[in-house]
Amino acid sequence: MSHYSFIGAASGWGAQIRECEQGPEILREEKVIEELRNRKFPVGDIQMLYPEKRAKETFIPLSDVLTLIHKFNLHLADEVEKVLEEGGFPIVLGGDHSIAVGTWNGAYQFFKKKPELPMGLIWVDAHMDAHTSQTSPSGAWHGMPLAGLMGFGDVAMSQLKQSDPILLPENLCLVGARSFEEGELDLLKRLNVRIYFADEVEKRGIEEVFKEAISYVTRKAKIFGVSLDLDVICPEEAPGVGSREKGGIHAKDLICALAPLSKNKQFKVFELVEYNPIRNHHKQTAKLCVEILSSVLASSSQGP
Repeated sequence: MSHYSFIGAASGWGAQIRECEQGPEILREEKVIEELRNRKFPVGDIQMLYPEKRAKETFIPLSDVLTLIHKFNLHLADEVEKVLEEGGFPIVLGGDHSIAVGTWNGAYQFFKKKPELPMGLIWVDAHMDAHTSQTSPSGAWHGMPLAGLMGFGDVAMSQLKQSDPILLPENLCLVGARSFEEGELDLLKRLNVRIYFADEVEKRGIEEVFKEAISYVTRKAKIFGVSLDLDVICPEEAPGVGSREKGGIHAKDLICALAPLSKNKQFKVFELVEYNPIRNHHKQTAKLCVEILSSVLASSSQGP
């Protein structure tokens, strides 16, 4: 039986606050893998990937880090593709959300050989991450990966492995967005991307919304993945994140909503990002990561 392969994407270069680069290492130190094994999940060790330079060792301004991000994402894409080629199920642990460019390029490169494209994606995040360098007020690259995956923005983000977009807007939906700027919203509206804003999620409930999101992204896509930014959760319940925002989804409700993924045969890749261990009061957010992964993964009796 194939198993889950964890990739620790230890890069925080896309963010203004860069402690997220330490997230995968701290999750390993806090024995997340051991806890999952104790719960009878077929998981391998975390394979750590590092950028050429670490933020904790040197300072580089946001305007100069794109080359580092690009090279790291190429490496990450290769590793995700390799896991899939070996029959595994990639679980990517970030790191800031700019690593999504690597994760989903790697998945695309594998599935286009099957062929099992197009690929769907559910982006669960307090933010839209659909800026380009022309629209971003901050210039932070972790606010741009979704635009890049659809073929917009700097070439280093939008053409990692190929010139064509790897993600079609019709096969994408956003869940939980509550903090965004006009430029990225305009792009998503122009592309007619389905957005489940935080107020809709609160009104309808995350379980109903997430079930609908799965159906939506698989209308035309044969396979899909989920990219989950921890900041979609209420900051009181998940303080250890890169960019806290007021409001959000309650952790227990999100965990219940994710549970059907473990039995969905079209679900192929999972990404969990923006864990900031410096803000992780009493290991609260690390424990939450265990519960999220336990909900998403299939037990040994089910298999991935």
